[in-house]
Amino acid sequence: MNSEKMNSEKINSLLEKYWNCETSVQEEKELQTFFSGNSVPEELRQYVPLFSYIKDEQSISLSDGFSERLQNAFGVEGEGKERYITIRIFRPLLRIAVSVLLVVGMGVSFYFISKQDNRPQFVETFEDPNAAMQHAAYALEKLSHALRKSETASVETIQFIDDLDIDWIAIDSLNKDNPVEIDSVESEE
Repeated sequence: MNSEKMNSEKINSLLEKYWNCETSVQEEKELQTFFSGNSVPEELRQYVPLFSYIKDEQSISLSDGFSERLQNAFGVEGEGKERYITIRIFRPLLRIAVSVLLVVGMGVSFYFISKQDNRPQFVETFEDPNAAMQHAAYALEKLSHALRKSETASVETIQFIDDLDIDWIAIDSLNKDNPVEIDSVESEE
C-alpha cells in the first residue's frame, strides 16, 4: 500500500512535469509503461488512451520498399543522368543571361522615366504667404460652418425621431419570437 502511494505520487509529479513539457524521454517512457499496465488507479484511468495512442503511433514504421515506390512515383531515375549534367553546364550561361536581362530592363525603365513629363502636380500659386494664410483661414472657416450646420441638423433629426413615440419593439424585424403586424405607425405632428 505504501509503495502504491509512493508510486502514485511519483506518477502525479511526472504527469505535472509532462503537462508543463519538462519531462525527459526516459520519464515519458516510464509514463507510457505505467499507463499500459493493468494497475492504473481509477483517478488516472482518463490518461490511459492518451499514452496508449502515443505508444501505438511510435510503433508505426514504413513498409518494405517504400523508398523505391516513392522514387518511382516521383519519376526519379538513377543518379548521373544527362539532364543534370546539361543543367550544370548551362548554369553559368543562365546567370549571365539573367544579369543581361536585368541590366537591359533597368536601362529601359530609366529611359522611360527620364522621358516622362516630371512637372510637379501641386504648385504653390501664392507669392505672398499672408494671402495664402488668409485663403486657408477662409476655407477652414467655411468648413467649420458647414460642420456646425450638419451637427445641428443631425441633432434636430434625432429629436424629431424621439418625439414620434414609435413602438420600436413592434417594428423590430429581428423579433421572431413575437411577430407583430403593424398596419401603420401614426406620428404626432
